[in-house]
Amino acid sequence: MIEKSKIKPKRSDREETKNKEVAFKQWEIKDLLFAALGISVVLGGSILLTPNFPIVLGSIIKLIQEIKGEKVPNAKIKRTIQALEKKEIIYIEERDGTAYVHLKAWNQQILQYSLKGILDFKKRKKKWDGKWFMVLFDVPEIQRNKRDYLRRLLRKIGFYQYQKSVYLFPYECEDEIKLIKKIVESAKYMKYIIADRIEDEKQAKIFFQLS
Repeated sequence: MIEKSKIKPKRSDREETKNKEVAFKQWEIKDLLFAALGISVVLGGSILLTPNFPIVLGSIIKLIQEIKGEKVPNAKIKRTIQALEKKEIIYIEERDGTAYVHLKAWNQQILQYSLKGILDFKKRKKKWDGKWFMVLFDVPEIQRNKRDYLRRLLRKIGFYQYQKSVYLFPYECEDEIKLIKKIVESAKYMKYIIADRIEDEKQAKIFFQLS
């Protein structure tokens, strides 16, 4: 009987596995790049006006390393940037020997990854002061698609669902909510509230791993 450990996969199988690994890494870098681009625009203070905000390429690379928490090869980041430029999601401008990246327009994927990157960073770096930052929304039934999208988005970027249309976060996030209001066109339906205490907070504290 031949031991399974001695059976070598066919060349095509090995190549397929390798290609899958490479594809996964490329997607991961793209997601990190989207997060870094979105964070840079938000921190640049121009999000409520236009996404076309020039970001120094070197700053994006440093931010990607910080989000990931480990070194990502610069060459792979630059290849991903070139691929996004071909798809006309971004464009590169060179001025006085410095490369700048411009985000052409917001889309749902960039919004999600940029917000998640910011909020994850806050969870790692900030100490909880006992306050809860709440997002409430009441979107009419006629716009149920927008309502369902808001629920999915808030969960994906790290909010805790306290009630059906009430979500919690343990750190200040007013700018991020302003961004959601602007991009999703939901300002008149959303409210941002700061609470010193809430009932039944035990599950929320477990969710956010708070002591």
